[in-house]
Amino acid sequence: MKQLALIAIALLMLSACEQKQPDKIQWQLPLQAPDDPHGGNGDATVPEWASAIQGEAEVVWLQKNTTRRFTTKLVMGGSATVQNWEIRLLGLASGLRVHNKAFLNDENVDNPAAFVEVSRNGKTVYRGWLYKKFPELFGMDDPEWKIWLKGITLRPVS
Repeated sequence: MKQLALIAIALLMLSACEQKQPDKIQWQLPLQAPDDPHGGNGDATVPEWASAIQGEAEVVWLQKNTTRRFTTKLVMGGSATVQNWEIRLLGLASGLRVHNKAFLNDENVDNPAAFVEVSRNGKTVYRGWLYKKFPELFGMDDPEWKIWLKGITLRPVS
């Protein structure tokens, strides 16, 4: 008798679940991410103050599938080639920060950065800032390569 009662209760519970229709969720329109001023794109402009700073930048390249690293030292305005990639150093900052969508060189901020243009086969792939801190957040997005700024050396104005 207990078994019949348990079976009846189980059937009643199952039938109750079937009767309840799922609520339809009214989805909102997808939100669009705001423009990231740190992100590089083909039309990013080098601030005049950044191109006037003299110095050098050391960039590390990681070939993801082989885990090989290549190091490139660039002089301001110079370029180098690494495994069919060309990189040009267009600007430097000792303490880069963003204020009202403008890039500022703030001596009170410890955020060394280099403005670079990276191209492959004559096509610009990345044009923007590489940061010494948090290199995984900003920089060129390529499935086979990762580049980051190891450091900068600034020269006094002569």
